[in-house]
Parts: sequence; C-alpha cells; structure tokens
Amino acid sequence: MLHNIMSKFKSISISKPANIPNQQMQYICINCGHPIAELYRKYSNTAIKTNHCERCKRVADKYVEFDSIVILVDAMLLSQESYRHMLHNRSFKLNCKLFLVLLLLESFALWRQKAAARQGGSHNEISENGFYLCCMLNLTDYFILTLMLFLVTIVFHPRQIENTGLSKFLLNLLKAVTIANFSKIFLLPLIAWRENTTNMGINIHQLLVLAHHLFSLMYIYELVGNFNKVKSCFIILFVYLAKEQISKSPYLQRSF
Repeated sequence: MLHNIMSKFKSISISKPANIPNQQMQYICINCGHPIAELYRKYSNTAIKTNHCERCKRVADKYVEFDSIVILVDAMLLSQESYRHMLHNRSFKLNCKLFLVLLLLESFALWRQKAAARQGGSHNEISENGFYLCCMLNLTDYFILTLMLFLVTIVFHPRQIENTGLSKFLLNLLKAVTIANFSKIFLLPLIAWRENTTNMGINIHQLLVLAHHLFSLMYIYELVGNFNKVKSCFIILFVYLAKEQISKSPYLQRSF
C-alpha cells in the first residue's frame, strides 16, 4: 500500500495544464470553478465593473464587492461560493489571522476541559504550560489531518494534484483545513457560559460544533479534491476517525 502511494506521488507533475494560459489560472469563477483572467475592471477608485464567466454567464465573483464579515458569515453557512472565493480569489492574510485567533480559542477551551477533569471542576490552578501544550496538540491535529487528506487524494484522485500542481494543491489544502476550522468560533459561547450549563449541555454543544466542522470539511474538500459529495463525505469521515485514533495514541498522550 505504501509503495503504491509513493509511486503515485513520484508520478505527479508540478506543471500547470497546457491547454489553459497562465494568466487564466490566477482566478476562478465562484459559481462553476472555470478559470478567469480577471474578476473586475476598475474605472476609478470608487467605480468597478465585475466580469462575467464565459462558461456559466454569471458574475464571476460577487464577493469582490462584499465586506469581509459578509464573506465569513457565508463561509460559516457552508457556502461553497464563499469557499471558492477565499481559496482562489482573495488574499489569505485575514484568514490566517482569524485562524490564529481560533487556534487560541480552541486551545483555551481544551485547556479548561483538561483542568476541570484533573481538578474536579476547578481550573484556577492549572499551569500556563498546559495552555501551550494544548496549542501544540491542536497544531499536531491540523498537520495530521492535512497530511492524511493529501495522501488520500494521491490514492483516489492523483490527476487532480497533477492538474493543479503539487505546490498549489498543498497550499489549497492548507487553506481548506484553515477555513474549515472557522467552525471553532462556535466554542466561544461554551467558554463564556460554561459555568451556567450542565455536562450534558456541554457535550451537546461540542457535538454540534463537531458536526458543523465535519460538514465544512466535506464541502470544502469537495472543491479542493474535485470529488462528489458522497465520496467527499466518506473520505472526511474516514480521515477524521483515523486522525482521532492517531491523536489518542499513548505516545501523543504522554507527549502532551
């Protein structure tokens, strides 16, 4: 199995498709995914005209006129158009900053959970080092998830990596995992009102956040890996369960 994966990995070309000019690879239509040279034409500092896609005849990217908050809200509502916009047509600096904030948020929630489990519900005396270890544990989870999705794509759809280009595909996959982690913002109410809820309420809340996270991964991986929804769903479930088994291994538990 490992030999087959390595052979497919070595056979992947990093070049772009020969039938599409380089300038058309810069952006894509958020409706159908067709490559497009430019999203809009700027006539002045306040006047722009959005371009239409040659394939679907719709506005190629409506989000160029939208505020970042609106785009993030649409992403939280699992809009694949907003996913395409963030993956291909927008600078990723803002998303990276939000990812770091959500990483700290998720790590803080895990830190408090471990503190409550060890000290009978009190988290006031937990050491600061535990928070940094939780950050490292979450980063390890993200790395394992990204690596496993990459290996699964090599096995089931190597041509997608060949058509996209190895470096660009890896970048898109990292972006996809980052965007899918926006679901962790729903942990904020749990942190704010944890003392006013029951253990059952906490478990239900965490289950709902997990469900949203898995749906987000499924929808965005469908775009990156060019799979249909059914195959993307099975891949995400398999990879997530495998990642959880690796994360809960005795070695990682001792390390963190």
